[in-house]
Amino acid sequence: MKGNKGEWSELYTLFKLAADGRLYAADADTNKIPTIYYDILQIIRKQKDDKQKYIRNGSIKVISESTGAEIATIPISEFKDNAELLLNSIKAVKTKDGAFEIPALDGFISKLKCNTPKAKSSDKTDIILVVHDAQTGSEPTLGFSIKSQLGSPSTLFNASGATNFIYELSGHTLTESEKDIFHGFKKFKDKFEYLDSLDVNVSFVKADNDIFNSNMMLVDTNMSLIIGEMLENFYRGKANKVKELTGLCVANNSCKVSDENKDVFYAYKIKELMTNIALGMMPASPWSGKYEATGGYIIVKEDGDVLCYHIYNRNEFREYLYNNTKFDTPSKSKHHFGVIEEVDGKQILKLNLQIRFVK
Repeated sequence: MKGNKGEWSELYTLFKLAADGRLYAADADTNKIPTIYYDILQIIRKQKDDKQKYIRNGSIKVISESTGAEIATIPISEFKDNAELLLNSIKAVKTKDGAFEIPALDGFISKLKCNTPKAKSSDKTDIILVVHDAQTGSEPTLGFSIKSQLGSPSTLFNASGATNFIYELSGHTLTESEKDIFHGFKKFKDKFEYLDSLDVNVSFVKADNDIFNSNMMLVDTNMSLIIGEMLENFYRGKANKVKELTGLCVANNSCKVSDENKDVFYAYKIKELMTNIALGMMPASPWSGKYEATGGYIIVKEDGDVLCYHIYNRNEFREYLYNNTKFDTPSKSKHHFGVIEEVDGKQILKLNLQIRFVK
């Protein structure tokens, strides 16, 4: 069985939570909040062709959800030992992105009948927990998305053809030779400086995908305009961190918000959009506002600690997303952007949105 650091981190999360039996909340700086935690009763994990339940009650009983058959009953100490083994193995690998094997885990994985390091997932949920909520006395079933700090920074929002934004070029019509010069620059900062030297005006038009635009409008009717402005500033090389790009929007104030409220306005809108993206919204699928990751986010820290953001610390989660993300440049050829096109007698340029965690 092979996986990269992020994929192995998902299996580590399973082992770690089964061993500890408790999931602690994190503050905005991913520090543990000792007073907020959830006692774990069951862990449900999707396999390639089944779901497995890990029931915690003195030991760990592994059950096939489809057949109800017991796969194994394993002492908690074995999950603790193998969680430590897995963490050390992930840290020992120097590559950040490549897939690798961990032969020392083969026996334990075989005992669990585990066939993949990464849980099968078609939505935002990587792992499902049944917990005891001490604050309400209830036992909810919660879905979490897992993000790891052990490998390359994870993406919050993946690029696709649906995440392109359209800009109109005006004031000067580029000739074929000028377009060739524009396309010859490797860095977008240089591309935009060249457009400025020709007195070309760059004006945001719309999000290319109507569904993505509608999803953003659930936050604010001007949301695509705000993101479009942030995106242009990013490709111009003015900033890349989400918080800094939001600050540029505040300074420009394209939504014409009153001066005394504009700082709060733009930060709130961006935090709301990013929370929606993190917990359920996909760019090319109509979104109802319902969160798919009903529990929230689980963060695997560099030291191996596993913490979460949930409804009780929603404000900390929003601050975490706002302070720890940046815009990123995806593949131009794969997502068809960065080229000057002729559409209905106008010259346009598409820029693509991808958001990645800083760490």
